[in-house]
Amino acid sequence: MKVASVRLENLSKNFGGVLAVNGLSLEVAHGEFIALLGPSGCGKTTTMNMIAGMEIPTRGEIYFDDTAMRNVPPGRRNVGFVFQNYAIFTHMTVYGNLSFGLRARKLERSKEAIDREVRRTAEVVGVTHLLSRKAGRLSVNDMQKVALGRSMIVKPAIFLLDEPFSNLDAAFRAYMRAELKHIQHDIGQTMIYVTHDQVEAMSMADRIAVMNGGVLQQFATPLEIYEHPANTFVAKFVGSTPINLLPAEVMSEGPAARNSIDGGHTVAIRPEHVSLLPTASGEAASRAKITLIEPLGPKDLVHLVWNGHDVRAVGRPGRQRIGDEVALAFDPARVLWFDENGEAAV
Repeated sequence: MKVASVRLENLSKNFGGVLAVNGLSLEVAHGEFIALLGPSGCGKTTTMNMIAGMEIPTRGEIYFDDTAMRNVPPGRRNVGFVFQNYAIFTHMTVYGNLSFGLRARKLERSKEAIDREVRRTAEVVGVTHLLSRKAGRLSVNDMQKVALGRSMIVKPAIFLLDEPFSNLDAAFRAYMRAELKHIQHDIGQTMIYVTHDQVEAMSMADRIAVMNGGVLQQFATPLEIYEHPANTFVAKFVGSTPINLLPAEVMSEGPAARNSIDGGHTVAIRPEHVSLLPTASGEAASRAKITLIEPLGPKDLVHLVWNGHDVRAVGRPGRQRIGDEVALAFDPARVLWFDENGEAAV
């Protein structure tokens, strides 16, 4: 299997008057797992389709290793594609689905070689016990396993996955996330994964490309994106509990006076970095009133009103009650600053 790197250079795509992707540049290394993350309509699926060859870029170039792909048809790009709608032959058995690509592309010449590859792949994706069953009689969960195996068996240079687990039940979705990461690590496959679910992106990807409005917002590791978001969009979009965003006024201290520079800045702090203390522990300015409590098992997500602003904090289960007054303490090392344009301020 020849695994390829991917390089996008100033990639743009127009649909009439709509600019779906705008000047996207990023590199995916050999064997790297990348997530394209963003809300619906942000350009991530269009980007995926351009990489696969199903859409032609309006501007820019796509390289697999050092080979320009603009004029290479989809069938010659050696790309594996898994969609959310499975794309398997329901009239065939699982065995027939897994062997189809090997036979169609003449990748294996003997029945014995095909059989070895089918059984090896079936074991990897966990469908060995289903090989003789018609695919149309499978559960939704098992259909997606077969779709994954059918793309994997032809050993593509690049594996593209477009929201492949969105139709699965929650428990199985979590299981498949872990399984896919194990598979990707074991075979060293270059994977690009499209999702609007930040939990999927954070739990699986080596790096995440966050997109909004067709524009790349940040491309970094999950930890870097979580702890050092490039702007307020990224800060709000990434995180299992919404980040606190509060207006701030930047002050400068001169020899004569302490002057306000402007009030257009924003400070942000995640709920787990906000502490709840007895009112006696804080000054009056730090006091807040609890308006809602969301029990989340090992923790409570506590909603408060502080100086007229909604704030969320993580508290210990059962320790707070709606209507209580508490003092807030913010971890200064975890406070993030953003300028008047919403960009991270150093």
